[in-house]
Amino acid sequence: MTPDRLAFDLQRTLNELQQERERTQKLQGELEHQNRELDRLRNAAHREANSRLLAEEALDETRDRLQLAVDATGLALWDWQLPATQVFLTARGGELLGGTAADGYWEVADLRARLHPEDLEPLRAQMVALLEGHTQRACAQHRVRTADGWRWVEMHGMVAEHDNKGKPLRLMGTLSDIGERKRIEQDSERARELAEQASRVKSEFLANISHEVRTPLNALMGLTRMLVDSPLNAEQAGWVALMDGSAHALLELLNDILDLSRIEAGKLEMEHVRFDLRQAVEQACAPYAEQARAKPLDFHLELAPDLPQWVMGDSGRLRQVLSNLLSNAIKFTPKGGSIEVIVRVPESSDDEPPQWELQVRDTGVGIARKHQDNIFQAFTQADASTARRYGGSGLGLAICSSLARLMGGAIVLKSELGRGSTFTLTLPLREAPALEPSPLSASAELLGVAQAGPRYVGLVVLLAEDHPVNELMMRQLLLRMGCTVRVARGGVQAVAQWEQGGVDLILMDVQMPGMSGMQATQEIREIEARRKLPRTPIVAVTANAMAGDRESCLASGMDGYTAKPVSPQALIKELDRVLQIEQEAAETTPAPLEPLEPTTAHELSDPSARSASHLEALDVEKLLRRLDGDEDSLRQLAQVMRSDLASRQIELQRALETRDTGAAIAHAHGLKGSLGSMTAERGARLAKGLELAARSGDWHLFARALPLLQVEARQIDLALAELLRPENRDLFDTRF
Repeated sequence: MTPDRLAFDLQRTLNELQQERERTQKLQGELEHQNRELDRLRNAAHREANSRLLAEEALDETRDRLQLAVDATGLALWDWQLPATQVFLTARGGELLGGTAADGYWEVADLRARLHPEDLEPLRAQMVALLEGHTQRACAQHRVRTADGWRWVEMHGMVAEHDNKGKPLRLMGTLSDIGERKRIEQDSERARELAEQASRVKSEFLANISHEVRTPLNALMGLTRMLVDSPLNAEQAGWVALMDGSAHALLELLNDILDLSRIEAGKLEMEHVRFDLRQAVEQACAPYAEQARAKPLDFHLELAPDLPQWVMGDSGRLRQVLSNLLSNAIKFTPKGGSIEVIVRVPESSDDEPPQWELQVRDTGVGIARKHQDNIFQAFTQADASTARRYGGSGLGLAICSSLARLMGGAIVLKSELGRGSTFTLTLPLREAPALEPSPLSASAELLGVAQAGPRYVGLVVLLAEDHPVNELMMRQLLLRMGCTVRVARGGVQAVAQWEQGGVDLILMDVQMPGMSGMQATQEIREIEARRKLPRTPIVAVTANAMAGDRESCLASGMDGYTAKPVSPQALIKELDRVLQIEQEAAETTPAPLEPLEPTTAHELSDPSARSASHLEALDVEKLLRRLDGDEDSLRQLAQVMRSDLASRQIELQRALETRDTGAAIAHAHGLKGSLGSMTAERGARLAKGLELAARSGDWHLFARALPLLQVEARQIDLALAELLRPENRDLFDTRF
């Protein structure tokens, strides 16, 4: 072999060795890379294993925490794999359903059998909504039967899984015991019902008290008006003035109680009309300025020059607040002191709503700081000695505070004991309602009647009134106004007299035996509609003065409403309003009918011929004085009283036989009022005893007391019979 050949082979071998060395190095590099990748994968797998272990530990911790929360809240879990007929319930679920407190499966039919029948349909509707996909979540409260009775539970459910078509495959939810919550709800509902019942009882009580007080008060104020219009000496005029003042004070107290009741019930509505602020304040201050100067006290009224004249608000309630504040200021300020009323518009920024301010300052006894926080509470005065020394019911400031709040403002007190008081009323600067006429004195009322008389001359008025004294008062008032008066003693008579025709207006009492005033009104309206007759104006005259009474009267078909005691000014205003509406509807004014000629009166029998035993039953002389010596009115009153006395005894006897509590109370109550008005005090007391017996349901006592009343009624009737013509027969001869 030649050297060249050997060199060539050697070189080729060296090249192959070099290539093999490079390939070996490359394989070693790949091997190292694979080792590194293997190490990385091994590390990743290790980390993944650690992460999974941590996740499982976290999941276990979350599951434990959830289970603790479920156990703490007393929740039971349920799981329903559709369309299986079994539902999985946890141990708490079994306990709630009155079964074993262990996890397990319950048949759907068994669960349905445990449901209360009234809850089955509502719960079924909830589950159907879930199954049909109308909702994804449901909640229902229902009762389940347990060994201890029915238990209230609350079910929450949701769709946990769907198939590829969206149809529910799995429902899950919770079940909880809500028995305690239901008990609290029932207790709250019961408390609410009791509170509403108490409120209704209170309202009914106040309505009854209002009716009971207003009926005799109406007679008292009416008789006072008649006395003022009769010849009186100076001493008698003073007595009558005291009577008139006392009657108005009682009426104001009654109105205060009703206002407080309306405020507490949230039924006192504020009016919002235009009125003259300066005039309203001046008119409200005028009578108190005279009282202050008569005490004597220095009285000063200051109206700021920039005070607007016309504002919006409730002028009637404003006057009520100001009157209360001024009355207190005069009462609690000793002689020689001073009272100052300041009305102004305080400065305010542009972003604040405008307000106006009324201050009443006095130099009176003042109020201790410890009593100032309670001074605006009802039936509260500074201390017990205040009521004894100064009188009062403690309602005035409570009503003032409530009225200020209802008008959108507030009233605050600044006072020091022995250094006087300052009450500041702040109200929004806006408009308010027209002032309702307040009760006037008897002389002022008669003057108003005289001035209004020409407008009513010849007006034929049908007066429906079952109370003889109220009938007399109203008839006298209407006669003074120039009206021609027809009288009906009940709803049936009112309808019958109206059907005879010739009636221009009806004054309808609401509470009458038999057919009530509302029922009579409804029958009249039905007859008018059936016969296509023109509408006759009907005005309610009633002692019912609670919130809603006016609306009830108007809803029955009446056109107007005035409360007892009847203020002539209020009656005239309501008559004017009703007649104006009628005139506008008819667009013509009907010619007034000529008034009826007065009937001729007969002379009374000789008083000496009357039986002394009969006259003991009633005080004829006192009754005659009440009527200002009007013997014609006395005869008329005696006639209607005899008829009323006889008919009520029949009704009372019938009520006893049928155990009709309502009729017994109504007739005993009516007889009590009429006998009291007739000065038959002994008979009135017996009638009151009958009423109390009927109200308590003591028919044995009622049966024992009725004969005593009948004996007394016999004596009263004989005394009344002697006041009439000799040929008048004794109504009791054919009845008792």
